[in-house]
Amino acid sequence: TIGVTGEIEMSVLLQSPDVIKNSGLYLPVFLLVLGGAFTKSAQFPFHFWLPNAMEAPTPVSAFLHSATMVKAGVYLLMRMHPLLGDTVLWTTVLPIFGGATLLVGTILAVRQTDLKLMLAYTTVASLGLLVMLVGTSWEKALEGAVLYLVAHSLFKGALFMVAGLVDHETGTRDITKLGGLRGAMPITFAAACLAALSMCGLPPFIGFIAKEVLYEGTWNMGGAALLVTGTAVV
Repeated sequence: TIGVTGEIEMSVLLQSPDVIKNSGLYLPVFLLVLGGAFTKSAQFPFHFWLPNAMEAPTPVSAFLHSATMVKAGVYLLMRMHPLLGDTVLWTTVLPIFGGATLLVGTILAVRQTDLKLMLAYTTVASLGLLVMLVGTSWEKALEGAVLYLVAHSLFKGALFMVAGLVDHETGTRDITKLGGLRGAMPITFAAACLAALSMCGLPPFIGFIAKEVLYEGTWNMGGAALLVTGTAVV
């Protein structure tokens, strides 16, 4: 970006958002930004590192690997959208890879029996959803992405802490060996229910608001509305 504009300050770059798009260096800038964002936010085919990082202590998993650190790549794409977004390349590559990551993460999550791995792969799926939404370049879909970024951090961080509490108290995270904990861990049970209801997108939780906005954004976006909305629903 310095080579194209001579500037490094985002505030200055945003005053002339089309300079990079109209530059002959748009493609290498685009690829470099995507390389950093996709690896940081575990996009397919770089999704494998995030579940492998679940060996860390639960608070680390909750606030770094699940809720905060991995969002840095998505945040970068959101910040760079005015400078790089709404081009044919952007609206093609991001939805394809984001959608693929969403579906792959979902399928792999269903196969898991370890609580933290289940949550890790659903995080991969959520990151794919966010990238897909940012890639549409539609204003309402972008609003939904921002809302879902916040909502996901809240409910997924809470669910990871729940997994850590269960592991600490029972000595296992394997759901095939767990059951009947509601009576023994009532506060954890309540926290798990509240966070899961938000993750499910049920009212009155913030997850419901975020998902309603993002579905509205994808459904009304034009030509690829059915495909993108269908992928998000799946």
